[in-house]
Order: sequence, then structure tokens, then C-alpha cells
Amino acid sequence: MMMKPSSLRIVGGSLKGRTIPVFPGLSIRPTSQKAREALFGIIGEKIIRATVADLFSGTGAIGIEALSRGAARVAFVDKNPTHLSRLSQALIRLNLVPQSITLTADIYLAIQNQNLLGWRPFDVLFLDPPYQFPDINKVLVSLEAARLLAPSGLVIYEHFHKTVPPDSVGHWSQFRRARYGDTVFTFYELMSESTDTP
Repeated sequence: MMMKPSSLRIVGGSLKGRTIPVFPGLSIRPTSQKAREALFGIIGEKIIRATVADLFSGTGAIGIEALSRGAARVAFVDKNPTHLSRLSQALIRLNLVPQSITLTADIYLAIQNQNLLGWRPFDVLFLDPPYQFPDINKVLVSLEAARLLAPSGLVIYEHFHKTVPPDSVGHWSQFRRARYGDTVFTFYELMSESTDTP
């Protein structure tokens, strides 16, 4: 007998109150409603008309929340085809297909994908890897090399509160951290090359 899915509620914007199904047995850790609400309170109007990448997207809750709050379009990336299949169904149900693409790929392959590169520059890159993800530094270096981010854009890295992310990697500079329970959002921006030149 197939178990019924639980659900996540969209907490703001045009789709406020609509739900995203979370199917039992999937190896995902969705961002809580409280944490999502706080996160988008920090981002504020920057999300309006933004191009967003929801990397390690899982349920797609962050990217869908971004679209609900006025983002122009969102690219969803996850290496698990089951996750992306469920997410694609949710995007159809919420009438968000025209504003989104889904890529089933490892993060390092995804950022070389021509469909993703064709959406550059991104205003917001959201990273929510598994808590035991081995090397966020490598991801940040790869993102910089791919030139995905707009000069005024930001990277948001969601992680366990005991994880200590780097203050800087390449031209990325950490400028804010916000904790909600066991979840921490660490914010990075790109330093201009003139800033770090002696």
C-alpha cells in the first residue's frame, strides 16, 4: 500500500497557502516553513523579478517559494531523478512550468549544462546540500568559475548549525549568517577584483 504524502505549505506570495507534497521514504530534508519565511524576509524585494537557481533542490520548496514571491524564473537542480519527477509534478499542479526548468544532474555537471548557462546571470543561487556534504568550498569555486552569478547577486548556503563554512573562498566573501533552530543560512557575495588587490 502506497503511503500518502505529507506536505509543505508555501508561506508567502501569490501561492501562499498552497502545498508541496513530500513523499515518505525520499532522502530529503526540506527547509522548514519557519526558516523559509525568515529567509525570504531577509532577501526581501531582491527576489522580485530575480533569476534563481535552487541547487540540491529536493522538494523544490525554496525555488517554489521564490516564484510565489515574484521571482521571474527558477532553475531546479537535483541529482535524484525521483526528487525531480515529484517536483515536476508539483510545478505542473501550481502552473509554474513556464517559469522553471529542472535538471537531473550532479552539481558539478549541472553548472556546465548549456540550459543552465543560458539563464546566466543568476541573481540568487541557493545551496542546500546534504548536511554531510564533503566540500562546499569546491562547489563555491566551481560556481565562480562558471560565472553564474550577477555582480550584485548572492549565494545562500543552508547548513547544519555545527558546520563552520569558510569566511571566504576565491572571490566569495561571507557577509551574513542567520540561524533558525538547527538550520543556518550563510550568505556570500562576490568581491570585486579591485577590492582584494593590494
